[in-house]
Amino acid sequence: MESTKQYNYYWTWAFVYATIYVFLIPWVDILGREFADTANYIFRITYMKEGGKEAELSIIKMVLDEPVWKGIIFILGISFEDFRFALYIISFVALVLYGSFFFRRVESYVVMILLLNPMSVNLFIEQVRISLAFGILLVAYDISSKRTQLFLASIAFFIHASMPIFIGVYYILHYYNNRVEAHKYYLIALGIALGMALFMKFGLDAILTALGDRHAGYGDISAGSSLSYSMSWFMIAIAIAVFADFQNSEQRVLAGYAIVFMTFFFFGSILGIYAQRYVAVIMPLIIIAIGYLPRHIKQGTYLFMFAYNLFMFKYWLQLTLI
Repeated sequence: MESTKQYNYYWTWAFVYATIYVFLIPWVDILGREFADTANYIFRITYMKEGGKEAELSIIKMVLDEPVWKGIIFILGISFEDFRFALYIISFVALVLYGSFFFRRVESYVVMILLLNPMSVNLFIEQVRISLAFGILLVAYDISSKRTQLFLASIAFFIHASMPIFIGVYYILHYYNNRVEAHKYYLIALGIALGMALFMKFGLDAILTALGDRHAGYGDISAGSSLSYSMSWFMIAIAIAVFADFQNSEQRVLAGYAIVFMTFFFFGSILGIYAQRYVAVIMPLIIIAIGYLPRHIKQGTYLFMFAYNLFMFKYWLQLTLI
C-alpha cells in the first residue's frame, strides 16, 4: 500500500513532466506546421461557440458521437479565447493522468526519455481526445471501487468510442491469466491481436455503416503503416513474450496487453489498416513491460527504442543531419 507521501510524489512528477512536455517544448515550431487534428478541433470549437448546430441524432448515434467530448468542446469555447491553449490544457490533463500511472511503475528517467517520440507527441498534443479517454481508464485501473471504475470507464467511452476495445482486451487477458500457462497465454495474446486486425479490416466498417456512424469508411482514407515500421514493435513483443520475468499476475497481464497491441500494429500493417495509434496510446505500458525483461535485455531494448525514436524524429521532421 502506497503512503500519502509516495502518492503525492508520483502526482508531482506527473505535473512537472506534463508542464514541460506540453507547455515548454514548442512542438509546433519544431514541426514547422500546425497539427492537423488540432486545426480540426479549433474549427469545431469555433463553430459551436458561434452557435453552429450539429445534426439531430438517434440515441445510438448520440452514444457513438461521444457526447462528453462534445460537452468539453463547448466548455472550451466559452471559457477560453485562445483555443489552441485550451486544447493544450486537455493535453496537459491527459499526460498527468498517464504520469500518475507510469511513474509509480517504472524508472522516471526511462519513461521521460522514451515518451519523447513522434508517436507520443502526436498522441498527447494532437490526438487529445483518445489520450484523455485512455488516461481516464488508467486512473480507473488504479481505483479499487468497482462503481467508480464503471463511472470512469463510461466517461472515457463517451469521450472516445474506441475505449471498449482497450477494456475488452484487458478483460480477456485477465480471464485467461490464471487459466493457462505462459506459452499458451502469449499465443492467446497473438490470437487477440490477429482477430482485432481482421475485424478492423473486414468487419468494423460494415457495422459503422449500418449504424450511420461518421467514422464509417475511415479505413479507406487512412493509410496503413509500412511493414518495416511495425516490425520493430513486433520484435519487442516477441522479446517480452520469450524473456520477461514477472513478480505477480498484474505484471503478466500488463505484458500481455503490450504484446497484443504491438502485434496488432504488425498485423495491421500487413492488412493495410491504420493501427500505429494504438501503440502510441499504450506506449507507457510497453515501456513498463520492457522493464520486466532481464537486465541486459532490458537495457538493450531501451537503447534500441531510443535509437528508433531518433530515426522517427528524422523522418517526422525531415532532417538530413541524422
